Amino acid sequence: MIVRAPDRDQLRGQITGTKTVRTLSYPSRKTQRARFAEGAAEFERIEAEEVEVAVVDGVAQPMRIEALVHTPAGPNWLSHIPDFATLYANGERALVDAKRVWSDFRKPLGYKQTFLGQLAADMMGYRYERIILGSAGSDVRRRNINEVQAARFVHVPDHLAARAALILKAGGISLGHLSDLLHPANGRAMVFALMVRRLVEIDLDRPLGVNSECRAVPALPSAMPSIRH
Repeated sequence: MIVRAPDRDQLRGQITGTKTVRTLSYPSRKTQRARFAEGAAEFERIEAEEVEVAVVDGVAQPMRIEALVHTPAGPNWLSHIPDFATLYANGERALVDAKRVWSDFRKPLGYKQTFLGQLAADMMGYRYERIILGSAGSDVRRRNINEVQAARFVHVPDHLAARAALILKAGGISLGHLSDLLHPANGRAMVFALMVRRLVEIDLDRPLGVNSECRAVPALPSAMPSIRH
């Protein structure tokens, strides 16, 4: 059984304060919502989803999975709230569980969560993913993600966003050149804000600099599924 919030958004609200892990609220420009996280691995994932153009939408704690399991001791209800549901630009959807280290998935709670997460993903036609702190990639990539997401709310006037789209339609352009064309002082931050808006794509696996190539983000398929239905 799958239980969702009435608005199909995050099922669980902000944190109760009963846990010892770090908790936070992250205002997302991409999803136009506050996203809540518990622990460093979840926060790292939220930042990565905010920046990566392969991600179209994301919901933290999207549902509760309940399953009646028959055991030698009798029937037993199991429940689990996955950490994320993610919609990718290729139309794939994923349920994601996050832990600090892989060994956490080998603990009894981790086994139960994996079982229920995979069960629900199979039932709904999703992919099931497990991630840990550092799954976002190399140190360079994580630093780049952090820098880009920090500019997510930088204002880019519509006429400048349209100018950037027109320039990128003609082919790749360097980050330095595109920044100069948008604004003499704030152009770099504007480019990063447009990446969060999925208008600009930059290789995050190399250090960001004036020579970093900026490309147009491919258009989405005409019909996309939803993680909110």
